[in-house]
Amino acid sequence: MTGKGLKPVERMTGLRIANPYRPTLPDDADIPDAGIIVSGTLFGNHPVQGAPEGAGTVRLWDTSTSWNQIEKARGVYTWEALDRQVAQAERAGQQVLLVLGGTPSWAAVGPAPGNEFAGPGSSMPMTDPAYFEQYIRAVLARYGGRIGAYQIWNEGNISEFWRGTPELLADLTARAYPIIKAAQPGAVVVAASTGSRWVKGFTEFYPEYLAALGALNWPVDAYSVHLYPTAAGTTKDRSYLLGMMKTALRIAKAPAKPIWETEINYGITNPGSGQAARTIPDAEIPGYVSRTYLDSLRYGIARSYWYAWTAEYRLLGIQMWNSYLSTRAYIALRGWVEGARFSGCSSEAAVVLCNFDRGGVPFSIAYTDDASAGSLKVPAGFTQATAFQGATTPVAGTIAVGGDPILLS
Repeated sequence: MTGKGLKPVERMTGLRIANPYRPTLPDDADIPDAGIIVSGTLFGNHPVQGAPEGAGTVRLWDTSTSWNQIEKARGVYTWEALDRQVAQAERAGQQVLLVLGGTPSWAAVGPAPGNEFAGPGSSMPMTDPAYFEQYIRAVLARYGGRIGAYQIWNEGNISEFWRGTPELLADLTARAYPIIKAAQPGAVVVAASTGSRWVKGFTEFYPEYLAALGALNWPVDAYSVHLYPTAAGTTKDRSYLLGMMKTALRIAKAPAKPIWETEINYGITNPGSGQAARTIPDAEIPGYVSRTYLDSLRYGIARSYWYAWTAEYRLLGIQMWNSYLSTRAYIALRGWVEGARFSGCSSEAAVVLCNFDRGGVPFSIAYTDDASAGSLKVPAGFTQATAFQGATTPVAGTIAVGGDPILLS
């Protein structure tokens, strides 16, 4: 603009301001000298149908257990589906994470102007947040310690699930936290999840949600993210999305708390982009599944919930169901690492070596994080290698390493 005594403002050219919220490879987790014991709860799943084999914890979402499916009229609760899911998890020895969200139509400010994944009004703010508080109290009164963790909402940055502001979702988080802790002090309160493969949607929501949580004194016990890459993406692309999420936590000066990946799969369809789901070839499935959980250990993700346990879900690239190849890989890796002491990973180019011991006896797991062909000098003292879901052979010198992990002992 110009005016008396003012010179024309010159447009700045050639200036590039880097977006700090962009995919970037994260640092390896900072593991204490004593290491950490690998819990079976690292291996999470979603029981859309049936009971997930090999899971240590289940997340109840898409199980007819959202708020709008339980409290269809104010104060009138239909508990059958949640009763069934909690009892099924108990029989399998699995911990339960319940997603609290999905506004009932009677409590919503109105139906959304577009598609809503969980039903009319489910993505909308409520006319009175006290309705949400009353629902949480009802859940806690019925289940008490039978549910170990509560997640405030699903994918708050995606309009199909939430159309309120980040600040309002943070307010709901802060309202829920003291109610849950007063009734069940040992419960884990998990922040609303956010999708990350649409970087623009992530950057327009998650930093503001974190800032609002900070202003409310961080009323969560764990952070949550969904690290689905785009349909063409790989486990390596997933790692870059985690780096973006960790950057957001650092910029927000978020206190150190566990990170839970409450949904993950690959080849997922991308509505709005025209990308259809990509079926992952059978030969690649064991590597995808095993690298996901090994990278979770490597980068400090406390839990990863595979989406989903069902015979066929055409939006996803890897199906997980009874005796499927993916399930066998999931169970096999859990058998390798659960209960072992994890002391961190080292890497050279794409080759990753993760170090463990069980009862004082060391072992390592080697793989390439991009599924490329690599080689590794066998660490001193190791004399045999076990192929993933395969045979054990003697080793010395240098061995070939690829996308499927190898156990060295």
